Parts: sequence; C-alpha cells; structure tokens
Amino acid sequence: MPPLRDLITDPGLDLTPSERKVVRALLDQYPRNGLGPMARLAEHAGVSDPTIVRLVKKLGFGGYADFQDALLSDMDHRLRSPRTLLQPRSQQKSDDPWSHYLNHSHGLLVETQALTQPEDVRILADWLLDTRHQVHCFGGRFSSLMATYLLNHLRLLRPGCFALEDNAQLPDRLFDLQRQDVVLVFDYRRYQTQALRVASAAKQNNARVVLFTDIYASPLRELADLIISAPVESASPFDTMVPALAQVEALIASLTPRCPNLAERLEGIDAMRNDFDTHLLEDK
Repeated sequence: MPPLRDLITDPGLDLTPSERKVVRALLDQYPRNGLGPMARLAEHAGVSDPTIVRLVKKLGFGGYADFQDALLSDMDHRLRSPRTLLQPRSQQKSDDPWSHYLNHSHGLLVETQALTQPEDVRILADWLLDTRHQVHCFGGRFSSLMATYLLNHLRLLRPGCFALEDNAQLPDRLFDLQRQDVVLVFDYRRYQTQALRVASAAKQNNARVVLFTDIYASPLRELADLIISAPVESASPFDTMVPALAQVEALIASLTPRCPNLAERLEGIDAMRNDFDTHLLEDK
C-alpha cells in the first residue's frame, strides 16, 4: 500500500463532498487530526461519524482503528527518513528578520501546496465559470483584502460578480441570494461573527458556500460546501496572508485559460474605460 498521505490525496479517488471535507481536515494538521477520537475529527471536518467510517472503508481499511494504525506507521516512516534526519536541528537566527520572514514564507507556500486537493480546485473553477449563477465575495477586517482582490479579477473574467460588504445593505444583498449562487467567504482565526451570519444566510437560500480559512477549527466549516485552507502561522507576531494570497492568484491563473472570449471581453472593458476617461477629461 502507498503512503497514507498519498492515498488520501490520490486524484483518482472518488469521494463525496462530505468525504472531501474529512480529507481536508486530515491534511490541515497531518497526521495529528487523525490520531484522536473519531468524534473530534468529525467535528473538525464538519461531518458526521458515519461519513468518516465510509471514507476509511473506501480507503481499504477495516475500521477507524486500522486507519489510525496506518497513520502512525506513516508518521514513523517519515520521522525515520534520511531527509528528515538530515534537516537542520536549529532554527535560523532572527538577526535578519527580513530574510527570516521571507524564508519562512517560502516554507508556508510549500506547505500550502501539500494541502491542495486537485478535485477541490476543479470543482471550484467549474462553479466560478458557470455564468448562470452569480458570485458573491465576503471578507473580514483583514481578509477583505483577499475577497476584494479576487472579486476585481473575477469581474474581468465573467459577469455577475458582487461584493458582500459589512454595511447596512448586507441583509438586503443576502436576501437576494439565489439557489446555486456561489458565496466566497474569507474568514481566518479570530473568526468574525458576521462571516458566520453570511454563510448561514447563504445556506438558507440554498447558495453554495466556499470557505477560505486557516487549518484550525473555523465555526464555518460545517456550513461550507467547499473548503480551501492555508497555514497562517508566521515568523512575526501577526498572522500571515501570504499563503492565502498565493491561493487566490493560483485560482485566477486556473480560471483564466478556461474563460471563453476573454480577449474580446477585456478589449471591450478597456475601450469603455478609455471612453469614460476621455469624457472625464472633457468635463474638466
């Protein structure tokens, strides 16, 4: 049998949306999240215990205990591997915070890639490129940067993309959500109550909720149809958005080649912008 981590990330594995949530929870803090009680893993993934039982059987294990034995074996193999044994024992000195931070960020990007499930990326791209349904973006105090950045690019790629802003009009916008609309919620630790309200309202309207979050126990996980998670621990006292921004840009790069007539759309937008700029100068 291949290493367990390779097994659960096999693109050929036919998983249900709930089972993908379990895989996401396992990858978030591998292998720790799978070494505790089944109920704790289920809570972290936002699924029921039977979902985990079905997944471990689909992976070829007789039960959760056998699955945990495989986790322990995989961890033991990794700890004994030459690559691990040859890694430096001491952390880089912090007398050069600039370089230390950038080096640490590079490591976080490698970790973020290991968290990626290709099937999640494919599904998300399909949802975002389906112009029959609108796309709405919401972010918190800091994560609104990610939401706005993605939204500005999505508006170039397709029509029907809107911001869900934390203001007096937010309830009105949430009330108008339609079935199968896509609601992208960016919410990282120090989770915001308003993000929970947005996700709850979206589910009530049968919209699809995509959660961009950290690798911890976000209260929105149970409501999300799809979860894109990233590490946030940084080499400074503040959490980092570097991995999250990289995920947003990777998503944009994945969408762009699949947009039909994109060149014509961008030319039309540029022409209209130039027309507005010309009239603005004339008015002055």
